[in-house]
Amino acid sequence: MNLLTLFVWMFVGIFNTPDAKSKEVFNLINAYRIKNGKSALKFCDSLAYVATIHAYDQFINYRFDDRTCSMHSWSISDKWKGGCISEDKSVADWAIMWDKPQELIGMKQKGYEISYMYDPKTTAIDPKEVVEGWIKSPGHRNCMIERGWHTRFKRMGVGIYQGHINVWFAE
Repeated sequence: MNLLTLFVWMFVGIFNTPDAKSKEVFNLINAYRIKNGKSALKFCDSLAYVATIHAYDQFINYRFDDRTCSMHSWSISDKWKGGCISEDKSVADWAIMWDKPQELIGMKQKGYEISYMYDPKTTAIDPKEVVEGWIKSPGHRNCMIERGWHTRFKRMGVGIYQGHINVWFAE
């Protein structure tokens, strides 16, 4: 991770140490993993950085009422490769998401993300409700417990910013 970039993000208040809500999301996912025979994952500050940067990018650039692009899409930036990821995109287009840990923090492994959005003006975040929603969604659930995946996760990072919650997983 570029320490100068991290310092700047921390200075402007976008990336801080995990707050209670982030820790609760992390703990709830690990409890679900253990309940399903998987090992608990280690908290990874670098993946939390990626998650928080993406939450900030989503806050600035993602319109929930425009379903053309999924929440896994990234804006075009000189800091990373961006683009629209829709459900009908080819596997190659999903590299926009998978490659973010390498682009942003130099991680050699691919990263995988689950996302959630709420209106912070009208709704208080309830980590238990968020994780239960992911459990009810086959794609999110399968990611959290690696069902049907060739990847075995070892690390997880959680980022929350202005109504956007992202969890990143990696080997």
